[in-house]
Amino acid sequence: MIKPPPSRDDLLAIAHEHNHVHNEHQRATAESVRRKLEARMLEIEGRFERELAEVIPDEALRQAWREHLHWRAAAPSEPAPVSPLVFRGRSDVGSEVVAREKAGDTHIEVDGAVYHRRPGLDLAADRAGAVLRVGTLPPFRERFELPAEALDALRAWVERPGAEPPWRWAHELVAEGLVDGHFALTDRGRRALVRRAA
Repeated sequence: MIKPPPSRDDLLAIAHEHNHVHNEHQRATAESVRRKLEARMLEIEGRFERELAEVIPDEALRQAWREHLHWRAAAPSEPAPVSPLVFRGRSDVGSEVVAREKAGDTHIEVDGAVYHRRPGLDLAADRAGAVLRVGTLPPFRERFELPAEALDALRAWVERPGAEPPWRWAHELVAEGLVDGHFALTDRGRRALVRRAA
């Protein structure tokens, strides 16, 4: 699986995680807990810097993102948000389909070519999961391209209200369209969990 470059949603997810750990640090009274949280904040800041270096060449824009991370300044609008993935599938003849939300429409690409734009997806379902029909093409069965550990971590988080999100898998979960940049579960994420449970 080719890992897509970091997106604005990835940066927002890391900043959200940092904010959460920072708040825990502020509330902690035991020195040993504070040291662990400080180490975790440094690890998150290092990851944030690596993502910034990979996706943003402009130093002024990187500095604006650092101010968002450390001082809760407004998040910059760049890089442009990635269009969320709402469906990925394969037909029995080996064609690949990807559907993304763009400007209120769903853009459907078949084998890399834009095939169709429409307001939403009409998904059918059977015991094996969601199926998308595109024109007269053979039906596409939904696929998820991420490690089983990421799905298991997402399931554990959903089943424990109030638990900490699986930050370790944030990039993979956002890129695959299972959560958004604020770690809210998407429709695609719900389908992935149902399929994993089956």
